[in-house]
Amino acid sequence: MDELLGATAVIAALTELTGTPPHTTRHDGVLTIHADCSRVPAEHWHHLVTVLETGTTYGMTTTAAGTSTVWLRIELGETPRP
Repeated sequence: MDELLGATAVIAALTELTGTPPHTTRHDGVLTIHADCSRVPAEHWHHLVTVLETGTTYGMTTTAAGTSTVWLRIELGETPRP
C-alpha cells in the first residue's frame, strides 16, 4: 500500500499548490487525480511537475475557456476482483 501513501502526499501537495483539493477517481487498481492549475504561480511550476512525475503517467489539458487542468495516474498494484 505504499502507493496509497504516495497518493496521499500527491493530493496534499496539489491541494497546497492549487489552493483546492484535487478531484480523484479510483477504478481497476488505478487512482486518477485531476487538479485545476490555472492559479499556480510560475515560480511553483517546477514543484508541480515534480509532483506530477510521481505518477505512472501525467499530463495537462487546457479548455477553450482557458482553464488548465493537470492529471496523473497512479497504479495501485491491486489485483482486480472477478
